[in-house]
Amino acid sequence: MNRMNLLSGKRKLACTLFSAFLLTSLQPVHAQLSLSLALAPELRNAQIIRVSDFNITGSGSVSRLFDLIVNNQSTVSTNAILRFEMASGRFSGTPIVVAVSRPFPVAPGANSFTYQNIARGGDVDYNANVVKELTDAILQTGRLPNDVYTFTLSVSDARQPNVVLDKISETLTIITPTTVDLFFPGAPVGNGECAAQFGLLPQFKWDSNANRFLLTVCEVLPNNTSPEEVMQNVPRLQRVVQRGIDFMGTPSLIYPSGSLPLEYGKKYYWQIHALIQTPSGETRLPSEIWCFKISAPGNLSGAAAVQQLLALLGSSELEALFRDGGPLQGYLPTGAITINGKRIELAELLALLRSQPFKMLSVQVE
Repeated sequence: MNRMNLLSGKRKLACTLFSAFLLTSLQPVHAQLSLSLALAPELRNAQIIRVSDFNITGSGSVSRLFDLIVNNQSTVSTNAILRFEMASGRFSGTPIVVAVSRPFPVAPGANSFTYQNIARGGDVDYNANVVKELTDAILQTGRLPNDVYTFTLSVSDARQPNVVLDKISETLTIITPTTVDLFFPGAPVGNGECAAQFGLLPQFKWDSNANRFLLTVCEVLPNNTSPEEVMQNVPRLQRVVQRGIDFMGTPSLIYPSGSLPLEYGKKYYWQIHALIQTPSGETRLPSEIWCFKISAPGNLSGAAAVQQLLALLGSSELEALFRDGGPLQGYLPTGAITINGKRIELAELLALLRSQPFKMLSVQVE
């Protein structure tokens, strides 16, 4: 009797162990996958994100965007699926771009991937509702507007694609330099005669929140028929100018004495291109084209003198005196200038201001 009970107990134990093994084998099996993410330097330093960077149409080049490490902590290779989302702060985290890769093998250990691996051959799409609100900005500029964007990557086992094994995010703030405004010398082409410039070493001034610029100065030749054609002439000056190296604060550059010299009586056009980083490479944002004419010595008009004095002194307080409503509106210099009791010519004052550093302490109108 005891023997029969013992055998019966063994059978029950065997059945229990078998049942446990069967239940375990029927449970979902997930690979042990984890993620680490770093935005690519070309994206981290970007000031523009273009729609083409995400390869929405499925053609053309795909930007790298980020470096992703998928860690397979198991000892066997497994197929995984990556999902990428880019959300915008203005839409409360609603995804704008969604990209889902095809299943791909992940070997044991660390495996490197970029956005290119997801977009090529995968499913890339826009959120239709969000795009409807962004349509005007995208159609006009081809880029996404200024905002804080969140990049989110998640990974799943291809056997159960709806189960997220790991998720990671990074944020990126885009502030696009949208304007490049020229200040001095000259005036926009097409606004009458070229403004007079006294001296052969003008100081170029402009305004933009970009950090790198290409300054180009070209002589107007008799056979030129348009401003764009003038800017295709061999430059008298073409130089990259960078914030923190060539200027501090408002962008500016004095015409370098070692460049091809400017000549009295000739007209010149100049233009600034802001050099902007994008994930797919550098792009250029052009300014207007301005014109100036080098006046012969002793032929400096009053209006040109005011313009150059304001540019050289760089004082907002002084500029306010000559603006509309200012106490000196409509006034022009007489050319009578006294420094420390000594009378000098207006041309000498301009040359002095160009040749040495100075600091304006105060401005008075008597």
